[in-house]
Amino acid sequence: MNYEYYKIFYYVGKHKNITRAAVELYSSQPAVTRAIQNLETELGCRLFVRTKSGVEFTHEGQVLFDYVRIAHSQLLKGEDEISHSISADSGTIYIGTTVTALYEYLFDVLDDFHLKHPNVKFKINTGSNNSTIEKLKSGIFDIAFVSTPCNTSKPLNTVKIKSFNDILIAGNNFAELKEKTLSLNDLKDYPLVSLRHSMQLRQFIDDVFAENGISVTPDIEADSADLLVPMISHNFGLGFVPRGMAQEAITQGKVFQVKLQDELPERNICMITDPHHPQTNASREFYKMIVKTISK
Repeated sequence: MNYEYYKIFYYVGKHKNITRAAVELYSSQPAVTRAIQNLETELGCRLFVRTKSGVEFTHEGQVLFDYVRIAHSQLLKGEDEISHSISADSGTIYIGTTVTALYEYLFDVLDDFHLKHPNVKFKINTGSNNSTIEKLKSGIFDIAFVSTPCNTSKPLNTVKIKSFNDILIAGNNFAELKEKTLSLNDLKDYPLVSLRHSMQLRQFIDDVFAENGISVTPDIEADSADLLVPMISHNFGLGFVPRGMAQEAITQGKVFQVKLQDELPERNICMITDPHHPQTNASREFYKMIVKTISK
C-alpha cells in the first residue's frame, strides 16, 4: 500500500480539481495525475472521471473517499495531539544530571522554568558524568548537566554555564576546627570522607593533593555525592563537597566550613546536548532559557 497515493487521492477528491490539489500538495499536475493513475491500476477500477471544471468521483471513487476522509481526519487529530505534547508549554523533558550539577545549578533553573511552563513535566535521572553522557548519546536524555572534569567531544555540544567551588566541611564533633585554618597537608591527621575512585569529585580532589605532593587515603568512600553531607554531618570525617550541596546543612548548623589556607580551584557545571537526536519544543525552550541567562 502506497500511503502517498491515498494522500494525493484525498486532495484531488477534496478539490475535485487536479490543478488545485497539486498546488496544495506543492507538487506538479502531471505528478498528481500519475499518482491517481497508479492508484487506479493498483485497485483495478476508475476513481475519477474528467469534467469541464475538473473531475468527479466514480461510484468506486466516492466509496473510497468516504473512508479516506475519515482516515485523514484521524491523522490530523493525531498530529494535533503530538504537537500539543511537544509544545513548549507541555510535554516532557528528559534530563540527565550529576548530583553536583543538580545542587549547584539545576534546582534553581528548574524552579524558574516550571513557573513559566507549569504544564511541562520533567524526568530526571542522576548518575556519574560518564554514564550521563553515554545515555545522552543514546538518546535517553534530551539534555545533560555534568561537572568538570568531564570528557566530551564533537559532535556533542558543551556549554559551560556556571563556575563553583568545593569546600571542606566537618561535623560538630570537630568543633575545635572552627577557629583554625588548615593546610592540605594538615588533612593527613584527620579522618576523611570521599567518593570512590573514578568519580569526578574524587578525581579532582586526588589531583589537587597530587599537585601538592600529598598522598591521602579516605577512611570512608561513598558511591554517590548526595551521601557525603549526611556522612560528614554524622561525624565520620571531614570532606570536600560542592558549596551548594553543603549550604543547607551549614545553615542548619549540622556542619560547618573548615577554613583552608588556599581555596581549591574552581570547577564548572556544563550543559550538553547531542545534535544527532531531535529536541522537543519544550527541551529547546529549556535550553534557550539557560543560554539566555548565562549570556546576560
